[in-house]
Amino acid sequence: MTTSPLRDPAHELPPGALSSVVALQLAREALAKHEHASVRDQVAMYFAASDLQYALRTLVVALDAEAGR
Repeated sequence: MTTSPLRDPAHELPPGALSSVVALQLAREALAKHEHASVRDQVAMYFAASDLQYALRTLVVALDAEAGR
C-alpha cells in the first residue's frame, strides 16, 4: 500500500480562481454549517475539519491573488 501526501500543489486551485467575496461567503457558510457539531462526534468533526480546511485554503488563495502574491 502506498501513501500519498496530504498536500499536493499540483491539485490546488489556481490563484484567483474565486474572488475574495465568494471565498469569504464560502467560509461563512462552512462555519454556520458546522456551528453546532459535537466534538464528541468523530464523523461530525471529520466533516467539519474537511469543509473548514477547504474554505480556509480557498480564502487564503483568493486573498493572496488579490495581494499579488
